Amino acid sequence: MQRADLITRTVAGFVDLLLIIGLSRLPDVIGFLSATGYILTRDGLFKHQSIGKKLIGIRVAASEPDGLLVTYRESIIRNAPLAVAYLLFLIPYAGWLLGPIAIGAECLAAIGDEKGMRIGDLIARTVVVREASDPVRTMPEPEQQPDAD
Repeated sequence: MQRADLITRTVAGFVDLLLIIGLSRLPDVIGFLSATGYILTRDGLFKHQSIGKKLIGIRVAASEPDGLLVTYRESIIRNAPLAVAYLLFLIPYAGWLLGPIAIGAECLAAIGDEKGMRIGDLIARTVVVREASDPVRTMPEPEQQPDAD
């Protein structure tokens, strides 16, 4: 299992952010609930990948080698700090200061940790890894026949 680097995780997070912004634009409470629901459960989807992680080729795995598969439970625990940041953004005026502070704390934790684990990863005991790629299959080269001159 090779850990995903922070730049790859950031690109996948940006793709997810665009989706969350789109969901939050849905009318009334439907937009709020769908965006919050996606934030919390996104890493339990599509074989432990959010849509951004699936496009980039990374996934969430248990940090212990003998750990169980990551489920919706771990996804909710792991993404709870991000959901709190999303909720803080909804508070007029103060939310635009508190939301970035919460997201900044997550980013600083990931940058400062030698394994690149953010606060949600530490609480849920998960890690983001590169998806195992299939080995490239090549056609065997035909045997060379000696030239008959």
